[in-house]
Amino acid sequence: MNNAGQSALFDAFLFFVIALVASATVLGYTSLSLAEDEGAARAEALAYAEDVRVALLRTTLDDPWYLDGAGERVSLGDGVTVERFLLDEIQLLARGLTPGNFAEANALILGRANSLVRPPFEVGIEGSLSGSAGMATVWLGSGTAPPSDRFTSSWTYETVDGSTATIEVHLWWT
Repeated sequence: MNNAGQSALFDAFLFFVIALVASATVLGYTSLSLAEDEGAARAEALAYAEDVRVALLRTTLDDPWYLDGAGERVSLGDGVTVERFLLDEIQLLARGLTPGNFAEANALILGRANSLVRPPFEVGIEGSLSGSAGMATVWLGSGTAPPSDRFTSSWTYETVDGSTATIEVHLWWT
């Protein structure tokens, strides 16, 4: 092999190594910045879920009602917050009422939640009770439960009988 060929081969190999290192550096930097962007986006979505939860649970309902075990309408009057209604609902569900007894009020609550959430998010509300009062769960949202990839803001309450009630607001990308 002559010197010019060896020199060209060496130059090509050196250029290949430099291009490989430069490409790896650019790809590494890009993936790092995407991870930081994704982490920031998730943190913002969690903060947004918290804001939606606080706003929703403080919202008052205009004369909410439900049906008791005999099918009679129980009116709660004005000024009942969504938080209070949901806490009472899951306790009544644990005592044997069905979700259908609360259907109209729950539709109103879900409508209010939907009005608080901007695209591209979808919202769902979950309430649960466990303890000496029994167990109950209520889900307000599309489907039967929230998707696995979601942003959740929750609050836990201790009831006077020692049970634990939880209200969660879930947001997810549609």
